[in-house]
Amino acid sequence: MDEIKIISKLTDIPIKKLCIQYVPIVTPLDIWDYDMSIKNSPHVELLNLIYKNGFDWKRIMKTRFVKIRRHRYVMGLDKWTKERIKEHIRQRWGIFESLRKKGYIHKKSKKRPVIILKKPFWQTRFGYSASWLKGYEIWNGGRRCAAAHYLGWKTIPGYYAVDKHPGSNKKGRFGKKLVNVEGVFNEQS
Repeated sequence: MDEIKIISKLTDIPIKKLCIQYVPIVTPLDIWDYDMSIKNSPHVELLNLIYKNGFDWKRIMKTRFVKIRRHRYVMGLDKWTKERIKEHIRQRWGIFESLRKKGYIHKKSKKRPVIILKKPFWQTRFGYSASWLKGYEIWNGGRRCAAAHYLGWKTIPGYYAVDKHPGSNKKGRFGKKLVNVEGVFNEQS
C-alpha cells in the first residue's frame, strides 16, 4: 500500500458511481468513448456476451475488452498475448460465477479487498485532468466490481482511499509495469 492510503472502514460502495482506472496512452479512449464508468465498461459487456453465448471465442475476440488488451500489447505491455487474454477472461468468468453462486465472501478478499480512490490516480499523482475523467476510480477489485454490476448489485463491500503522494509525479508501482510504454508519464491535458 505504498501508493494509497485507506481512509474508511469497510463500507458498502455504490457500484453505479465507480469507474475503471484510466492510464494515459494505455487506455484507448476511442474504444471507451471517453466514458470510464462501470456501466460503459467492456468488462461488463464481456460478461454479458459470455452469459448469453458461452465461450464463443470468435465473438469474444472481437469485443472491446480484447481490443483493449491487444492495444496494451502494442503499447509495450507484452504480457497481453492471445493466450494470456483468454486466461484472464476465464478468470473473470470464474469471479462472476463465484459471486453469482456464493455472494461476496469478505474473508476470501481480505488480502486484496475492493479499494476505491475518491479521485482518479492519474489526476492526483500526475495532474492529468479532463472533463470526462470523473467518478470514483477502482484501484483494486475491478473484476469483482464488474461482476457485481452485471449481477445488478447496488453496492459492494470495500474501502475508500486517497493517493499517498498527490502531485509528486512518483511512478510507484507503475514505473516498472509501464516501463515499455513511451510517454505514459508525460501525457497530461
